[in-house]
Amino acid sequence: TPSWTGFSNYGAMLSDPGFWRALLFTIGYTIVVTAFELAFGFILALLFDRAFPGKKFFLSALILPIMIAPALMGIMFRLMLSANIGIAPAFLDSLGFRVSLLSADTVVPMLVILDILQWTSFTFLLFHAAMQGIPAELHEAAQLDRANKSRFVFSILLPLMTPTIFITGFLRAIDGFRTFDTINVLTSGGPGTETTTLSIYVYKILAGGNFGLASAAAVLIALIMLPIIPFVIRRITSGATP
Repeated sequence: TPSWTGFSNYGAMLSDPGFWRALLFTIGYTIVVTAFELAFGFILALLFDRAFPGKKFFLSALILPIMIAPALMGIMFRLMLSANIGIAPAFLDSLGFRVSLLSADTVVPMLVILDILQWTSFTFLLFHAAMQGIPAELHEAAQLDRANKSRFVFSILLPLMTPTIFITGFLRAIDGFRTFDTINVLTSGGPGTETTTLSIYVYKILAGGNFGLASAAAVLIALIMLPIIPFVIRRITSGATP
């Protein structure tokens, strides 16, 4: 017969060191990948904000990673980084470097690199679209004032694109915070609990059949993210998009 547990599941979650380890890893992982993807996406958008030979081909190649399912990307990287059959360890071994790319010391940087390779295309597309909407008169006025490229970027482009940057960063942060399939396929949250995100943590609780604890953990995750949303919405609506 089911019995009422009250808030005991929440207390069990808050007193579980595994929950806090997963939370800290997820927050750190989200901040790092979001920062790199915003920076690289903005730089790529600047490079493509002009005409050059082969632009359409390179643009198509650049957006290819986001068309691949994250789980499939995880499988591809798992094969490439495998110590037995992976091309990356074989290449490093030919150079005299014997290193396990999925060991506890290197697995987190590998996961960050994988996320950057797949999702920088997403930030690039949003930034590129925003730059295409900036009036040509602003470029002409900057040229008449003899403003160099860096002055134009920091004084005109970045202020105009602030709402777009916040929207893009918010979307990528949400996606990074709930990362599951890529890391689960590649490491299953290991070695140990080294790469266990909150999503993997909840999944393992569900796999163990404890639905009450899993539900409590999911509610806590939602409560953790809830205060961030009004702040981001205010920043997005404080300025006009280009």
